[in-house]
Amino acid sequence: MHDDDIYPLPASLFPLAESVSAGIALHRGGKILFANRTMARLTGCSPAELATLDYWAFFQPNAQARIRERSEAHLWDDAPVCRCETAIVTRQGDLRWVELSISHQDILGECTVIDCFIDVTVRKQAEAAQQQAQQLLTQIIDGDPVPTLVIDARHTVTHWNHACEQVIGIPTSEMVGTSRQWAAFYPSERPIMADLIVSGKIDSLLHLYGDKKLRRSPVIDGAYEAEDFFPRMGEHGRWLYFTAAPLRNALGEVIGAIETLQDITERKNAEMELRTMQAELEAKVTERTAQLQQAKASLEQDIARRETAETELLKRYAELTELNCRLQETQQQLVQSEKLASIGQLAAGVAHEINNPIGYVNSNIRSLKGYMTQMLEVLDVYEACSAALPATEQARIEAAREAADFDFLRDDISQLISESQEGTERVSKIVQDLRDFSRADTSQEWQAADLHHGLDSTLNIANNEIKYKADVVREYGNLPLVECLLPQLNQVFMNLFVNAAQAMPDDRHGTITVRTGTAGDEVWIEVADNGSGMPPEVRDRIFDPFFTTKPVGKGTGLGLSLSYGIIQKHQGQIAVSSTPGVGTTFRITLPIHRQAPAGAPQ
Repeated sequence: MHDDDIYPLPASLFPLAESVSAGIALHRGGKILFANRTMARLTGCSPAELATLDYWAFFQPNAQARIRERSEAHLWDDAPVCRCETAIVTRQGDLRWVELSISHQDILGECTVIDCFIDVTVRKQAEAAQQQAQQLLTQIIDGDPVPTLVIDARHTVTHWNHACEQVIGIPTSEMVGTSRQWAAFYPSERPIMADLIVSGKIDSLLHLYGDKKLRRSPVIDGAYEAEDFFPRMGEHGRWLYFTAAPLRNALGEVIGAIETLQDITERKNAEMELRTMQAELEAKVTERTAQLQQAKASLEQDIARRETAETELLKRYAELTELNCRLQETQQQLVQSEKLASIGQLAAGVAHEINNPIGYVNSNIRSLKGYMTQMLEVLDVYEACSAALPATEQARIEAAREAADFDFLRDDISQLISESQEGTERVSKIVQDLRDFSRADTSQEWQAADLHHGLDSTLNIANNEIKYKADVVREYGNLPLVECLLPQLNQVFMNLFVNAAQAMPDDRHGTITVRTGTAGDEVWIEVADNGSGMPPEVRDRIFDPFFTTKPVGKGTGLGLSLSYGIIQKHQGQIAVSSTPGVGTTFRITLPIHRQAPAGAPQ
């Protein structure tokens, strides 16, 4: 029976072939009779393409003869199963390594070769990478100027670089492949640090090296450092410094150790010389110290007396400085208070002087209004009687009325008198507010007062300062009478109103909002503006005496400081919140009834 008669073999003959992870291909020395799906994935060919290919097409030319020989042995002889590693070429031209198992079986009466392909490409690549890494490691270690040796998990020397040959004097050929690394350092066999790291015998390591400055490495986990003297090395012996670290595989298992050494003989000799010099120096220092102790004791007594005197002097100086600052602050506050008192007295005097002529004018306008009313009544009687006059007289009267525009004069005189009366009343109100603000005509005593009246009178006085900068919005709540010194609170209100107006930018007309309300046994007043606002560093210092952001000559820096003192005197609080570019809000909190000071008569 020829291949063409049974080609291809039906997959139903091999139900298990499609369930295995290895590639399976059947042939009888020529074309492929059957290949499972794994074989198709391995070669990159579809099942239909595999059915048209010769079995040998996947092998490289140098491997075809060997594979053909082994396959034919199964066709003609009863050969045992043979296994080998070889490379196949995929449909895309890639090279993949496989473990090939060749066996035979009678299928449909004829001997058929069964080839099983297990993909080992990853393993081969890993082995190649490991070999390359081993070669690179060997080059690095051999080229390292630091003497370095490496042992594996069996304590066999795998590397002994040229630097080791030069320092220790034993050639690499005598050490690599042996376990005699101890011979380079000790007269009899004993483990070196690398051996103890591989074996994991830390207790033995500490026992052997405990008196030789052994310590764990601060850089490498699991590594150790030590130093020792070897009298058999060189002409006079050598000091060596060792560092040993474990070598681990990908699973973290120790597969060897690497140990480096440095010749520190010169450093040790220098240290010994330094210790000798240090001992001599200490002896001299001790002698000099004894001499200085006596002088020191005397000097310390003098220093102690001088420090006591300096401390007392600094204390007196600090007290005088603080007192001077207080005197300056008090003086400035007194000057400001005297200015305010003088202004109040002047305002009260001016108000009194204005009040008298305004009173005359107001009284005269009321009298004039009454006289005009009577005159108009007389004119009404004349008009009523004019009908009895001759026609010529009536014509003269009518001409005079038209020439004088009598109807307009009659209406306008009444309006002028009303407007004049309203103006004099407004002047009287301003004068009264000025007197209420200054209160120079009464002694300042604590009394229950209407804070809304104080706010309104202060706003009226400050109107000329405010009206060109901002509009005033009043949001008053219900306030009881508050026990206070109203003239002093008026000064606080005046300061806040003027500051709010001056905080407005020049390019827009702002708003000043005055709010009031009650909270328990206290009342509160807020003065808010939508001006420029203050940064935190300015906001935190605005109540400090003499602190001002205004140009020289525009402010003393005492307005808010005095306001703070007045509110404290009223047992209240004043706080400020401000955001640059948004505005500033001052909030005053006052008790409705003040508490009598301690010791004051009830």
